[in-house]
Amino acid sequence: MSYRGGRGRGRGRGGRGGGYYGGSSGGRGSQGPQSFDSSKPNTGGDNGGSHSDLVELLRRLDGKQYPAYHDIESSTRGWVNNIEGYTLYIGKAQGDPYAKPTRCRVIVKGDTAKFPPVSHQNKVRSVALGDYLNRVFYQSCKDMGADVKAREANWNGPKGGDIEISMPTQHVIEQSAVRILPNGDICAQFTVNLPARGRSILGYKAVQIFDQTLPQLVQKSLIYTSLDANVVTRHVLNVEDQEW
Repeated sequence: MSYRGGRGRGRGRGGRGGGYYGGSSGGRGSQGPQSFDSSKPNTGGDNGGSHSDLVELLRRLDGKQYPAYHDIESSTRGWVNNIEGYTLYIGKAQGDPYAKPTRCRVIVKGDTAKFPPVSHQNKVRSVALGDYLNRVFYQSCKDMGADVKAREANWNGPKGGDIEISMPTQHVIEQSAVRILPNGDICAQFTVNLPARGRSILGYKAVQIFDQTLPQLVQKSLIYTSLDANVVTRHVLNVEDQEW
């Protein structure tokens, strides 16, 4: 595909090629465990539960040593946010504040995202729509300052806290940062640099990321009614026209 989109700036992270981060790529985002005890997580295992379970777990982790972040891993079970209509999957948590950021994905249910089936009814349109949503997510991170990490000269100062997704390319190409699944669900993959002070977990900062920043990004970037329908349609049709 050769449709020229806007050129992003800076460095971005997320999937480009390769599969979904952890777990299977299929299934609806609403699926998840029925119960979870945040006081007794599977240490370093595949946890999961409701969004409120994740928030409570992060609060419990505040001040603990950084490797305790492994308790929020949920690569297949997920943390289900029924209010916002998506499920968050967290892959293998980074081992320390200086390691590569933690890979995550959200799956927004199709009946929440509400993109018209015609906007992704064939392969070309699906790729074009995913490309457009990747661009919006990337720009929303910048506009909200979500991609800015905390940096202190002091080793014991705060670190991390940023969310990044793959930087869009000049051309529309098939990528895995944002994809439309066959059932109409939207899958977005990105990284989160889990926040810390020194090697201690900043649990309440992490709560802010997952309870405030991420839901806002999903709402701004992956929900049809939050976007300009005319711009979405024009982008998809322009890409399709250049395929013929």
